[in-house]
Amino acid sequence: MTAAVFERQLVQHCAPAIAGIKPASIITFSRKEGEIGERIREMELAYNRKFQENDLKLRILCECPERCLLMVYRPSVLERHVSRPEICGILQDEGYGTDTLDEMLDGLAGRIGRSGPCGFPHEIGLFLGYPVEDVVGFMENKGKNCLYSCYWKVYSDVERAKRWCSRWEKVRDRLMKASDSGMSICEMIRVGAAA
Repeated sequence: MTAAVFERQLVQHCAPAIAGIKPASIITFSRKEGEIGERIREMELAYNRKFQENDLKLRILCECPERCLLMVYRPSVLERHVSRPEICGILQDEGYGTDTLDEMLDGLAGRIGRSGPCGFPHEIGLFLGYPVEDVVGFMENKGKNCLYSCYWKVYSDVERAKRWCSRWEKVRDRLMKASDSGMSICEMIRVGAAA
């Protein structure tokens, strides 16, 4: 898989995080799809060096023989987001250490690992920028009885969810267009296309 194909997949699945309007996104790479799944650690290191000056980071959250779960995030945005008292409190209640962002992400990776092959603990939505009340609603209702479903299950403000999803899709479409024209993610950030 070429760098352009890898970046296109990142843009397609993680554009709102790349643009900084969402603290993080996740993407799953199948090891059966070939090269990228096998080279994911190498890609993570190479792209973290590339993205270092752009406040963008990749982190493998889980690997198993079948797939790899990769988080794409803006460290400054994610740290500010998960440091909010209501989010920090929930994470502490769930057993997370909350002194640093890396400690929280280590906790998330550990919880994902204990959830089965790249499974998802309910609180992952807090890291992905979903509304706190929707994450809590999901946890309390065990994923049932939602009012609406889009990128997440909505338990509170449906109109806000629709606005957010629309905004995320517009950003994805804009960045996909830039990617299809040959622009790299670093170039998108540098020229403001990702803003």
